[in-house]
Amino acid sequence: MDALRAIEYAARQLIDVHNEELQESKDDNTPASALLSLDGKSPLSLLSTSQPLSKTIDGLSDLAYRVIIHPPVFITPSILSAYVSIQSLLLRPHTFPEIFDLFAFKPAPFQSKATPGKLQYKPQNPDAISGAIPSNLANTALTIALAVRNLPLALSIMNTTFQTRAFRRSKIFRKALPPILAASLAPLAAYALASQLSLYQTALDQQSFTTIAFAGMFTYVTAVGTIGMVALTTANDQMERVSWAVGMPLRERWVREEERAAIDRIAGSWGFREKFKWGEEEGEEWEALREWIGVRGMVLDKVGLMEGME
Repeated sequence: MDALRAIEYAARQLIDVHNEELQESKDDNTPASALLSLDGKSPLSLLSTSQPLSKTIDGLSDLAYRVIIHPPVFITPSILSAYVSIQSLLLRPHTFPEIFDLFAFKPAPFQSKATPGKLQYKPQNPDAISGAIPSNLANTALTIALAVRNLPLALSIMNTTFQTRAFRRSKIFRKALPPILAASLAPLAAYALASQLSLYQTALDQQSFTTIAFAGMFTYVTAVGTIGMVALTTANDQMERVSWAVGMPLRERWVREEERAAIDRIAGSWGFREKFKWGEEEGEEWEALREWIGVRGMVLDKVGLMEGME
């Protein structure tokens, strides 16, 4: 972490110095500054393409890469976050898929009591919940890949983050398990509440009132919970260009929603910006993207959901 913090500090200093020089050149009344003022590139893109700085940027990027792939370095979420931050600052995202794979597969070092002073390595389970890439890091990596206009890289980031079994297991464990546990305890809570309510009435005997009250409460909770689950899994207001194919199970729609949203971002970045032009894109790359989306149970530009076609 100390090494990665030093590299990140150097990267930020490099960007700050470059931005100051760029601002000074824009303030000068010279033909060069006039051209810079007309240039639509951002300081980050200028930093990425500036020839004198290219070797320095590549050197910092390679140094961070060598630190994180060093065998004794166990990649924790904080180390992974620092690495993504460094490469995002330097606009060097080409190693993200490899490092995301390493996060799940890289053997963990440990010292055995039988051989003191010598490191040994224990293989990891890539499908374990601990091997899931956090959503914020995956979205940051995808943003940088889209910024450098690299479609194969963006798809590779998708394959090593949102589409992994570890990510789906992690989402189920974090977001689905608590409601499931609450639902499993609902009958006990309903019966306990019905038993207490039966003590404050005189119309029926306690056992009959408890049974009727329990049935009503349990029916209400089940009906409302079912409607809520269907509403959650069938919502499509957040979809822009990529939607689910007909027949996709609701459970899978919910589990893979982050994957669909990321693919939606990729399609929106490569397609036309104007909504009235959506669906008119052509070219080999666009057709390959459409087929790639279709294989995964999704539809690009479903006619029924397009503007004016409801």
